[in-house]
Amino acid sequence: MKLIRRLICFCLTTLLFSVPRAAVGGEFDLGVEIEKAGKGEAESQYAVGRAYFRGEGVPKDLVKAAEFFRKAADQSHRKAQANLGSMYIQGQGVAADPNEAMRLFKEAAKANDPVALTNLGWMYASGQATEKNMEEALGYYRRAAEAGNVTAQVRLGDYLLKGTDGVAKDYAEAARWFRLAAAQGSAAAQNSLGVMYENGLGIEKDVAQAVALFRLAAERGEARAQLNLGRMYDEGTGVKADPVEACKWLALSANQAEVGSQKYLIDILDNGRVTRQQLAEGARLAGEFVAKP
Repeated sequence: MKLIRRLICFCLTTLLFSVPRAAVGGEFDLGVEIEKAGKGEAESQYAVGRAYFRGEGVPKDLVKAAEFFRKAADQSHRKAQANLGSMYIQGQGVAADPNEAMRLFKEAAKANDPVALTNLGWMYASGQATEKNMEEALGYYRRAAEAGNVTAQVRLGDYLLKGTDGVAKDYAEAARWFRLAAAQGSAAAQNSLGVMYENGLGIEKDVAQAVALFRLAAERGEARAQLNLGRMYDEGTGVKADPVEACKWLALSANQAEVGSQKYLIDILDNGRVTRQQLAEGARLAGEFVAKP
């Protein structure tokens, strides 16, 4: 056990990308935007709030970010309303207030803001500032998903795939949302769609396609996909069995505290499906892994 823990306790090298600053009417100039914000221009108030929120061009200051978002939100700027609502949910720069968050999200939802719609779906699904209501939750998730919000597409797909919280399973619709999210680069959706292909859930069973999707997501650091890809290499399902590759992906997943991968590694070692040398080599390869963007 101690040997396994030593082998799988390594650091992943990740690629970090800063979110680019969105220009407002061309090249972004914070000084100009602050001046415009002072004159009451909502778009500039939103831009300045975003700069303070991200710490772009100014020291990060969540209190000031909330102040500028509030000014823009009071002028019905939907993105400012959605952002400020999120800050009220998390207590960032303001005292946490789910009721105020819901009010802001509903205002932004009038303009079909996808972030606000997604957050309203979450609030109704979790019973935040309201009674839990899955019909309302799914309605908001669908509106956001139709608007292209990846988070909403994945959450909606998950409910329809698993049938949680009393939601009727609908594999065909789940696959539809996972495909849309996967096409936008969602590793979680790629993994879930891979599970559906592997098991023939609502779509024709295609193990090779499942492996391809697991690999796409695993190479981007998705822990569940790494577990699934490692399992496929262990079983020789859709790929040639390779114990070292299995250990590599399982170790990467286990390093992200994926309990299933930790148990799987212990099991295949205890059952003799891999040797300690193979496990060590898999861990070495995992240590050289760099997630793709």
